[in-house]
Amino acid sequence: RQGAKSVKCLYRRDRANMPGSQREVANAEEEGVEFVWLSGPQSFDGGDTVSSVKVRKMRLGAPDASGRRAPEPDPAGDYSVNADLVIKALGFDAEDLPTLFATPELGVSRWGTVLVDGKTLMTSLDGVFAAGDIVRGASLVVWAIRDGRDVAATMHKWLKTKAANAKVAA
Repeated sequence: RQGAKSVKCLYRRDRANMPGSQREVANAEEEGVEFVWLSGPQSFDGGDTVSSVKVRKMRLGAPDASGRRAPEPDPAGDYSVNADLVIKALGFDAEDLPTLFATPELGVSRWGTVLVDGKTLMTSLDGVFAAGDIVRGASLVVWAIRDGRDVAATMHKWLKTKAANAKVAA
């Protein structure tokens, strides 16, 4: 949780139909994470920062190709969850990231991972950095942690340089 007052994990299926590790779910719950089952995040509200997540209530339909019951919208309705930070957990299959993030100019590899500069970890979008699985693909958490530390250092350097250049220009 890293100091968060609360953490919610919204998931479109129920616990029994989730492909993830039950042990990891139990560990997260022990840490205070609240799982909100049968909930499909739809969009984010807020100006420059997120203030809430619009959520579609789901129900389970017939089994899909994997044998798990497939989620489908529940006519009972949609609702909102207050949030000041959202972390998208997208799973192991590559998403169409330029479409997902509404950034057609975002560079991606043929495997669907985000392309970054090897030294700065900046994407093809100026001032946007990436690290971890979204860059290297599904990997170990220790690599994601190291990548996070590395990208934090390069972001800090980039921001300091940008601030210094702004002072010189002023």
